[in-house]
Amino acid sequence: MPDRQTGDKSPWLILGVLSMGFFMTLLDMTIVNIALPHVMSGLHASLDEGLWVFSAYILGYATLLVVAGRLGDLFGPRRVYLYGLALFVAASCLCGVAPNAGVLIGARFAQGVGGAMLAPQILPIVTMVFPPSKWGAAFGFTGALSGLAVLTGPTLGGVIVSYLDWRWIFYLNLPIGLATAYLVLKHVHDYRPGKRQPLALVPTALLILGLSALAFGLIEGERLDWDATAWASIAAGLLILVYFGFDQRRHQRSGPLLPFDLLKLRNFASANIVAAVMGFSMLGAFLPISLYLQTVLGMTPLRAGFTIAVMPLTSALVAGIGGKLSDRGSGKAVILTGLACFTAGLGSFILVTGTDTGTLDLVGPFLLAGLGMGLVFSPLFSVGMRQVPPPQAGVASGLVNTSQEVGGLLASAAIGAVLSLRLSSGLRSWVNEQAEALPAEAREGFKQAFAPLTDGAVKIGSGGPPPAVAGADPAQAAKVQDAFADAFTSAMHSGLLLPVGLLALGWVTALLLIRDTPAPSFGPPKPPPARTTGSAPAAKKAAPAKQPESAGKAETAGPTGQAQQPGTA
Repeated sequence: MPDRQTGDKSPWLILGVLSMGFFMTLLDMTIVNIALPHVMSGLHASLDEGLWVFSAYILGYATLLVVAGRLGDLFGPRRVYLYGLALFVAASCLCGVAPNAGVLIGARFAQGVGGAMLAPQILPIVTMVFPPSKWGAAFGFTGALSGLAVLTGPTLGGVIVSYLDWRWIFYLNLPIGLATAYLVLKHVHDYRPGKRQPLALVPTALLILGLSALAFGLIEGERLDWDATAWASIAAGLLILVYFGFDQRRHQRSGPLLPFDLLKLRNFASANIVAAVMGFSMLGAFLPISLYLQTVLGMTPLRAGFTIAVMPLTSALVAGIGGKLSDRGSGKAVILTGLACFTAGLGSFILVTGTDTGTLDLVGPFLLAGLGMGLVFSPLFSVGMRQVPPPQAGVASGLVNTSQEVGGLLASAAIGAVLSLRLSSGLRSWVNEQAEALPAEAREGFKQAFAPLTDGAVKIGSGGPPPAVAGADPAQAAKVQDAFADAFTSAMHSGLLLPVGLLALGWVTALLLIRDTPAPSFGPPKPPPARTTGSAPAAKKAAPAKQPESAGKAETAGPTGQAQQPGTA
């Protein structure tokens, strides 16, 4: 039976159609990674240009989420979704025909902008077409889809570059995007806001500039050795965001871009904190773990990918379960259990890993971590959105997603810095120890020979052997490789303590702030002010149904036909 504002369409059909575009944008975050060597070779790109092929997408995606969510609130989520989808597909085609690295990087940024326009629109449509008692199950579906995209991306990318050409990674989006656009136009109502307000250009520009400067500084920090340019970019971004906050405070009564009332909702504020913690912890774990599997344990990229796949696969399998448990009123308990499992997974990984760890030893920690990820996200969105007013669902969705992305950007900077510093320090200690066994006149020359390893020039992410190993005799190379493995393992353990500590903070936040609130009740759904391409002419306006007096006293209908409860989270 159709639910709420779906007309004659199943809400699961609507979610499935919208998820096609969402899956495509998530896939493009991971599918490019394994193809980067082929991309760099085909375009004669430098290492820095190759890294920006990945980073440009993240920059465009992370900086536009809040604005795109607000656009959905103002102009309707389906319309903004379709515009984002069109931009994403067009940018994908440009990526495919890119003649050089500069064009590809620009097209990847445009892809990120398109993905940012598309992603925040799904959550408000879910809250329109599903009853609140089913939100957890719906978010569980999208959570499972996210895990599947992370799992599928590297594998599909490897198949494409092995049997076709790297450009087909981007051409693949054209048929998927066209099919998605057709199905969205056919099955998804064009929900329109009851009252449209203009989008303020100055605060919009401030938010975009602030997030862009902050993201740029965090992305480029390690490459620039955290020089004045990186710190100036970060400082400028923070100052602009602070000014944006003061500007929004003055305009809270006149259609603000970021309604501060959202942050007064305990569950929503907690959801943003936990989302940032999870974003930091996931990227902060994946980076050192993937490098460890290849540089220390000697796995091939494909084998390392299949080993890590235990985490997203487990997450995808349990996401639906977490969502259903949340619908039964156990959202807080599920989130706490998920955070505890993720923390235990990373902690046990630290305990079992060394320079000769077997693959089977990693299965348990990866299962625990994947279980934790799957149990957190589905109820997190359900619990966090329960009392968000429907007209603000888009900007709320964008804010939660932005929190997660900023957490990931902070992780890439912090974990990369810890790994580099600890790795250089460990190798320096080994070189000094070896030099003590040499005659005094030979010590300085020995230390200079290993300067590339000890002066902080080791770049995290190269994935290759230590520079000093190249051209050395086998005995010396083996010693240096062993020293590198020991130093990297120790550095990885230090780096992973950051996400473990933040996960503990997230657990305390969830324990103290999140409350299991009952699902908000709604009056009879109003016929949506909607148009669906290819549908029959709209029926005559139905007479409003008579509501019980108690319901009328307890709640008021929002512009989308949903009722808003007065209270706080």
